[in-house]
Amino acid sequence: MNLQIDDNIVLEIKRLGINGEGIGFYQKLAVFVDGAIPGETVKLRISQVSEKMAKGEIIEYRQVSPNRVEPKCPHYEKCGGCQISHIENKYTGVLKREMLIESILRYTDINPKTFEIKPTIIMDNPDGYRNKSSLPVRKFNEKATLGLYEPETNKIVYIDNCLVQNEIINTINSKVLEYIDELNVTPYVEKFRRGEIKYIVTRVSHKTNEAQVTLITHDKTPKIFELAKKIINIQNVVSVYESINDSIKEGVIFGPEINLLEGKPTIIESIGDYKFELLPTAFFQLNPVQTEKLYEQVKKACKLSRTEVVLDAYCGVGTIGIYLSKLSKEIIGIEYNKEAVINANQNAKLNKVNNAKFYQGDVTELLPKLIEEGLKLDVIVVDPPRTGLGSELIETILNTDVKRMVYVSCNPATLAKDLNLLTQKYHIKYMQPVDMFPQTAHVETIVLLERK
Repeated sequence: MNLQIDDNIVLEIKRLGINGEGIGFYQKLAVFVDGAIPGETVKLRISQVSEKMAKGEIIEYRQVSPNRVEPKCPHYEKCGGCQISHIENKYTGVLKREMLIESILRYTDINPKTFEIKPTIIMDNPDGYRNKSSLPVRKFNEKATLGLYEPETNKIVYIDNCLVQNEIINTINSKVLEYIDELNVTPYVEKFRRGEIKYIVTRVSHKTNEAQVTLITHDKTPKIFELAKKIINIQNVVSVYESINDSIKEGVIFGPEINLLEGKPTIIESIGDYKFELLPTAFFQLNPVQTEKLYEQVKKACKLSRTEVVLDAYCGVGTIGIYLSKLSKEIIGIEYNKEAVINANQNAKLNKVNNAKFYQGDVTELLPKLIEEGLKLDVIVVDPPRTGLGSELIETILNTDVKRMVYVSCNPATLAKDLNLLTQKYHIKYMQPVDMFPQTAHVETIVLLERK
């Protein structure tokens, strides 16, 4: 029997998908079910069918997982920001480890039983961990408001209080919205490309509680200067920027022009004993508590003895390299973003780290040049974007004689594909998943590889 839209079926959920949906199989066809948990049996109405997959909507639960909990957030069902708030926190760690194994089985020829995959390092309190919000401003019930896009739509879910954000961010954002209304600053209307303010980006330091607010505007407007003067007086705010962005591309927040309007240029965040100055556009991990655990695991995997030259590829503002500096002979950081490299060198000075050099450029092009000029590496640490390393960089790494490599990944699928190439010359010693984004389906992974 071929599935048709509106068919009702009973399905056992076998595993969790990369977007947090439950997955079961009907006559070998994968069926994706939002809100379902592995181990549950559900009656479904089929809502979408193709040759390779189907989607279903739950009509009733025939068997409910003991790991199901009631989400605390009233926006949970529509928002889509936290896909797995309905799953008990400790069990999400089990599922994320299984997602990692599933990616290895699906995308590689590697047997995951040939190395250790450690239990996921979870966060005891999965609320209030995010240190940054980047939210669109819209008009709702005649007031300025913030929200997130509903999954697979361009509709905004209006959110007055996000439970995974630092509470200081929620308080600041609420006050900024009041000032927007008070000064009659017009929220952006995407359909007509009209309005003055598009996004509010708010970042807060976990250690100092200092906050930085960036107003993303459609074009220059005098009202923004008045708004900035009010925002700088909000408790905890020490920095207010404006970024002008007239792009119509989806997902583009910061424009090419960024101006400091009030306060000081940076806020300071800390990881362990190290401090980091952050500009608005600087990449920094969104969960400072778990970041320290992550970096401790990176340090453990590197096995440094103060004699090694370490490459920190995709170094951002220098966080990993600086964190490893005390145990290294020399740190070489490579980062494409020019501002991030400036930030990284400033952070090295701030922390009195004298054995770190940060270079601006594409690591795929710059690393081979540095090696040709005589750079000898002992350890390579990579922390690439979700797209992974790419075949060119992997080829360069395979052509070196570097004994140890530590891969920090935010995407199990691209990690698996990269490992399939890297294992030509490297053994996987172990994997350590870390839950950097509780209540979501994302999983961060540290992989230790050693030369064959």
